[in-house]
Amino acid sequence: MEPYIKPPLLYTDQVALFKKRGLAIASDEEAVKFLQHVNYYRFSAYCLPFKRHGDVFFADTAFEKIVDLYFLDQELRNAMLALISPIEIYLRTRLVYELSHGWGAFAHYDKILFRRNFKHPEWISALEEEIGRAKETFIDHYKSKYSGFPRLPLWMTCEIMSFGSLSLLYAGLLPDPQRTICSVFNVHHEVLKTWLHVIAYVRNVCAHHGRLWNRELAIRPEIPRKDSDWVSLNLDNRFLFAVMAVLEWICRKSALPLTPLVNIHDIMRRISTIDPRFARMMGIPTERKMGMCWGVKE
Repeated sequence: MEPYIKPPLLYTDQVALFKKRGLAIASDEEAVKFLQHVNYYRFSAYCLPFKRHGDVFFADTAFEKIVDLYFLDQELRNAMLALISPIEIYLRTRLVYELSHGWGAFAHYDKILFRRNFKHPEWISALEEEIGRAKETFIDHYKSKYSGFPRLPLWMTCEIMSFGSLSLLYAGLLPDPQRTICSVFNVHHEVLKTWLHVIAYVRNVCAHHGRLWNRELAIRPEIPRKDSDWVSLNLDNRFLFAVMAVLEWICRKSALPLTPLVNIHDIMRRISTIDPRFARMMGIPTERKMGMCWGVKE
């Protein structure tokens, strides 16, 4: 191994390096303005599909074309967060309602509801740390009136816990409560477990400004392979389009608005027009047109 010795570059030097590697830049001044707002290293990741080996760009690759891709990916992240937000609230609501009505206000403390391999004490400890850090007004009211803090009823707890904690909660439950929560979605309870996990993952990618359009997912949704509707889509669960299918299914089954989905598919279509390879990088099957996956059967 060798030490890292590359020096930081001035904005003008960053532009010069791009040009040396064959990137066509119409205006050095505009390129500098862009790089003052977007880190060179961050932007370089968007350049990779436009390069040959040795960091050399394909002939006639324009800086402005990659900038367009960068801003479309930003639009895609923002639209994805707008789509996931009501889905997350719905999933929280459903989990709280079914668990609390079926097993009580403090069901999340009842170890008998959880699988043996679930680290329930550790999950509770992390949850109570979250609650202890929270500054919500309702917490002050609860502490002044009721004993047992930070032990809160589930419907209050759910307003504090992260979506990642919620995903872990569902994953740790026994099959019976999972089936109750999952019943509205018409998928196996183990499938929903992977869906919650991937939604939390994609949400975090978007929230931390990560690339989304060509990301190979580190966490992948399970596809219901015994369902002909799903099999007909020919999905690759390593990529974004499979997540779009999951989110559309949830929206349709829970009667959530489909408008955010239309917006995302439009952005994906615009990304695909930049380069014919990009549809494949988002996991869109070659034989299908851009747009909704289906109308879900009731």
